[in-house]
Amino acid sequence: MFSTPTFVFITEFLNSYIYGATLKKGFLKKRLLYLGAPYIAMNIFWTFSHHNPTNIKELIEGFLLVSIRGYSVTYFIVIIFQFYILHLILGKMLKKLNPLPIIFISIIFTSLYWGMRLILPAPDNLLGSLVWGKEGQTIFIGWITYFLLGYYIGINYHNFMSTIRKYKYHIIGLFIFSIVLVLITHNLGINSAIGSKRLDTPIYTTSVILMFFLLNSYIKYVPKFILFISNYSFSIYLLHLVFLNKMTMLSNNVWEDILFKFIITITLSICVGYLLNITKYGKYLVGNIVNTKHESIYKNVL
Repeated sequence: MFSTPTFVFITEFLNSYIYGATLKKGFLKKRLLYLGAPYIAMNIFWTFSHHNPTNIKELIEGFLLVSIRGYSVTYFIVIIFQFYILHLILGKMLKKLNPLPIIFISIIFTSLYWGMRLILPAPDNLLGSLVWGKEGQTIFIGWITYFLLGYYIGINYHNFMSTIRKYKYHIIGLFIFSIVLVLITHNLGINSAIGSKRLDTPIYTTSVILMFFLLNSYIKYVPKFILFISNYSFSIYLLHLVFLNKMTMLSNNVWEDILFKFIITITLSICVGYLLNITKYGKYLVGNIVNTKHESIYKNVL
């Protein structure tokens, strides 16, 4: 439930942490190359895989479904590019404002957005079909909380981490409250679907993100396997469903089945990502592999 929002949160968190309120010149061009090209390549794959187009019209319609209209896992990248644009437009202005009320209001606003799509019937017009349809999940409105949270934590990271333990009981309390809220809305049937687009997800994800940072404040060592997975994370994200969708039950025990699929999917994604990145153009198909060394991270955290 929190993985997709956290994924897009990390994007903005890193942008604001590294670049501050203003993104550097050439930022969008580079992202279009290294994120946009694999996005197009994988959506072409999903177009043929899911829709079997027999002519140009069907090819275009299928491609628009999986790329722009949110009918494939790559819709995350549409949200990420909207975050880039929001950062360019709002970065300097947001820096001057008080973060807490803005984030608080955004949680309410985002919750109402997902709740509106859940509870109210879709209006019989273009706006209704877009907002209440699959396209509604790719519009930045439903993800604005994670943009603002990423922006403010990133731009104030060192002050944030130096004071986070002072508020550990507040964060733990919020975390417990959000879990109880999720259980209530689920068990009452208010929001029974498990996913990231629920009316209780904004506050739940916010509490999980804060808990991660709180736990991280006590950790001074980055395990090598975490960094290894991180270096291949974009390829894993783009490729994992290619393999996962083809798998049948690997075990009658559900936990064993999940574990086997988890290990096999990640291993295959890493292998294919590595092999294609050996070639000159592989990174434009399945994402670029980062080569961050464990030693450099280890020195930075100690």
